Amino acid sequence: MDEDHMLDIYDYFKESTTDDIEEALEELGEDFTEEEVRLVRIKFISDMAN
Repeated sequence: MDEDHMLDIYDYFKESTTDDIEEALEELGEDFTEEEVRLVRIKFISDMAN
């Protein structure tokens, strides 16, 4: 996965008030796949839990 894409998704979840995948895909645009968003969301949740 492109590191810039990963950082963009991660930043989105840091600023977002929801963790809804569909909403994230709409906000991020067509450059991001659902799989990328789901994987980074898991990493984000894991990082925030620690």
